Amino acid sequence: MLVIYKLASVCAVALILIALFFFTHPVDVEYQWNRLAQGKNKPSHNGAVAGGMPLRMMFIGASVTRGEVSTGDRGYRKQLRDKLTSLGNPVNYVGFNRFGDFPDNDVEGYGAARIRQLRDHAEQAVPYLQPNLILIQVGTSDCFQKDDPVNILTRMRDLVEYLLEASPKATVIMSTLLTTPDLEAEPCMKSANAQIRQVATDLIREKKPVAIAEMHYDQGLPRRPRPEDIGGDRIHPTDEGYFMMGDIFMEKIREVEEKGFLKYPAENGIPEDGESSREVEDQLKEKAEKEHPLKT
Repeated sequence: MLVIYKLASVCAVALILIALFFFTHPVDVEYQWNRLAQGKNKPSHNGAVAGGMPLRMMFIGASVTRGEVSTGDRGYRKQLRDKLTSLGNPVNYVGFNRFGDFPDNDVEGYGAARIRQLRDHAEQAVPYLQPNLILIQVGTSDCFQKDDPVNILTRMRDLVEYLLEASPKATVIMSTLLTTPDLEAEPCMKSANAQIRQVATDLIREKKPVAIAEMHYDQGLPRRPRPEDIGGDRIHPTDEGYFMMGDIFMEKIREVEEKGFLKYPAENGIPEDGESSREVEDQLKEKAEKEHPLKT
């Protein structure tokens, strides 16, 4: 009997200590539940994306997409490639421009390009290269150049719809714009973001393989570039800001994986590994420039 009383006393003390811990250390029960549910129902994030599917990736945008002003002009593209290949995915970056101090640096990125200009570039490149994953970060130039920023929604929707039509196996990850310390331009950036979010919301509602990567810190999400993470030109992020962007895009790649959006790229001769050969891509570029010259 004495043993039972001692055991009951120990249990009572333990319960009191546990109660004190939870009262002094609040627990987000919903978060903990979701974390457990994800562990049971979602694929592990430690392995290759989509079982090691080849990722033929196209980055569309202006100077931020190119990675300008970052170390080696690598931006977030090299970071993403290194992460994906380390997980076991063959990766080939495709595009008719090349920029950045790393081997597989193909990109549809053009300095100071606006949405309407990138639509023309996409019309030349996408049908030939057939990417299965497209990351878009565009609209900053529309704001800074005051190119009809109130109608960004229309132009952005037209661009994304075209990409999905021209490359039927593609998944598109749209990105909102970064903040800027330029107090005159920041309201436009926020307005553009509202329009970009609306396009993404509408397309997702229509069951299109689209996701939105939130880059602006005003949405209250952690590890988003803030004004101090933007360089002196008020447009391009610091290296740390670019790293944040890469992490956000990686989260979204996992999201589209979990939703089952990713499809194997079309067979058109482009190798799975972008560092192995560029011969086919060079041939496709030459063909595209002859058959489909740029409008601008």
